[in-house]
Amino acid sequence: MTVDDVSSSAKTRANELLAYGQRHVDRVVSPPTRQKAYDWIYDLSTEKPILFSFVAFQFTLCLAPLLLFAGFAATTIAVSLISAVLFSLFWIGVATLFLVPTLCLTFTIALLLWAWAAATFFAGRWAYNRLPFSVDGHGRIVAHDSGEKRIIYDRKNDTGADLDIKAEVVEVKE
Repeated sequence: MTVDDVSSSAKTRANELLAYGQRHVDRVVSPPTRQKAYDWIYDLSTEKPILFSFVAFQFTLCLAPLLLFAGFAATTIAVSLISAVLFSLFWIGVATLFLVPTLCLTFTIALLLWAWAAATFFAGRWAYNRLPFSVDGHGRIVAHDSGEKRIIYDRKNDTGADLDIKAEVVEVKE
């Protein structure tokens, strides 16, 4: 590459960058509005040069501190947000150290209570099936004597209890 090629390449890139910046400025402030501002500044500088120079010096010298302050404020907000997120994540992690053992303990207690309830159910069903009497599907109390079934109480016929087996029945009539 020659020096002319490098120079023309740099000029091309600079022009592309300038056009890119110009497009973004045009989106924010339209060219007619910008031209009005340029004309107003030019008129002010020619009609009132003392006022214009005062404003120009003030703007030029105050711009750096204002930009630094804006940067500081934005950085402070960013750091505080990041700190808040990290602070929250830390305490969520600490809370998780308490949550996991608590969940293990409550899971174990729930499992033991469920096992106790299931065992009680199966033991009760086993004991009920071994009783010498039961209730059939028609609401009758039936005694089981050596393989035979004998009706002790029949609701439909209102037949009373057999005297061989002591049974007390309370019936609610609506």
